[in-house]
Amino acid sequence: MLKMISNHGLAIVMSGLVLYFAVKFGNIYIENLKAKRGAKSHDELAALRHQVSTTIQTLLDRAILRTRGCRVYVFEFHNGSIGMGGLPFLKMSCIYEALGESVKSVARGRENMSMSLYSTLVESLYQHPFVILDVENRQPEIESSLGYETLIKWGVIVSVRIKITDINRRAIGFVGVDYTERPDDATLQNAISVMQDVAVEVGALLSVK
Repeated sequence: MLKMISNHGLAIVMSGLVLYFAVKFGNIYIENLKAKRGAKSHDELAALRHQVSTTIQTLLDRAILRTRGCRVYVFEFHNGSIGMGGLPFLKMSCIYEALGESVKSVARGRENMSMSLYSTLVESLYQHPFVILDVENRQPEIESSLGYETLIKWGVIVSVRIKITDINRRAIGFVGVDYTERPDDATLQNAISVMQDVAVEVGALLSVK
């Protein structure tokens, strides 16, 4: 009788140990699966972002040839640092750029720019299909909030800007093309048409970034 109890007791203990290790290592296996899925999702997201970036850059590289501009770029609106009132400062940064021959990049000098300093430009982008900035025909009283000083700094005579919207039609930035030599009317009209198409495509791509 004691021998039977002893045998059954040992069996119970062994069963308990088997169950314990099954649960323990089963949980480890599940966590490993979750980690692998997470890593896979991260890799897929990274691959998607790379594909989006590559596609946008290709669009700009083509656009600069089609518009005959010296510089084509994408600005994105984003939140900056937090102010004293707890509200974020809205900023904008140049995130993509394509350059003509012998043209210097200005992307690094156009990062985290306060949108409040360009309020007239931003408002104009919201209200109009496109905005043309003409340095030689500017209005001095609103020069500072349109960004003419930046254009003059980089030797730009004419710049075309077009708003970018996401799939929910929210403004998320703008595309632009700059000219260091005055374009004729046909070139300018063509540039507007090309950049309007680019704005639509870039908006859709940035929506899934």
